[in-house]
Amino acid sequence: MATATRSPAGAAAQSQPGGITSSPLVGQFRLNLSALGIDCRSPGFAEQLFRMACDNEPYSFEFSADGDLIVMPPTGWESNIGENQTNVPLALWTNDNGGYASSQTVAYQLHSGAVYIPDAAWITQERFDALRSAEYRSTIPGAPDFVVEVRSRTDRVEAGLSKMQEWMDGGARLGWYIDPYGRRVYVYRAGREVEVLDNPETLSGEDVLTGFVFEVQRLVFDRYAELTGHGE
Repeated sequence: MATATRSPAGAAAQSQPGGITSSPLVGQFRLNLSALGIDCRSPGFAEQLFRMACDNEPYSFEFSADGDLIVMPPTGWESNIGENQTNVPLALWTNDNGGYASSQTVAYQLHSGAVYIPDAAWITQERFDALRSAEYRSTIPGAPDFVVEVRSRTDRVEAGLSKMQEWMDGGARLGWYIDPYGRRVYVYRAGREVEVLDNPETLSGEDVLTGFVFEVQRLVFDRYAELTGHGE
């Protein structure tokens, strides 16, 4: 029989960033697909996952390397701020410098079999031009060259950092995990240790997105503080 689980939220209610109280009902809904006899390693799996997502809008679906289908509800206004504020400057930079920027609607399939949807991402123009039509219409193979995840109020930092490491292990060259509640950014670089920045004013695209400067303090941290009335 298929099993459905939720990520641990604790037996008792706990306070979350933004004044939200969690309960055992709060957390990701996961469904083990192997128990249903679904071969997640089949060549057409990513396309099937994409079609299922299209049939179940506004929900999105991710798939973990452990074989779990993860049901993702629509983002609230608060989470949407971080995603949009990151995507707009990235898209404007891409218009002038090339490559392909994607928002939180485009899925990437890692070599591990996991299929994830980052909050913001970018791949080189060469990679985009090499995609088959079925791929750029649904799921992009491989990790983005640049990837961003923005913590939402119900996310555990540890889980977010673990996902970032999956992106890097999958071939990403630069990644940011932005925690607007802690006003902190974890910078991931291929082959190097993670750098933790406390309340940085800006972030650099370094040698992956040459010349890209993101005003994370003004565009994300300060906007979240205005919305919630306080930090974490």
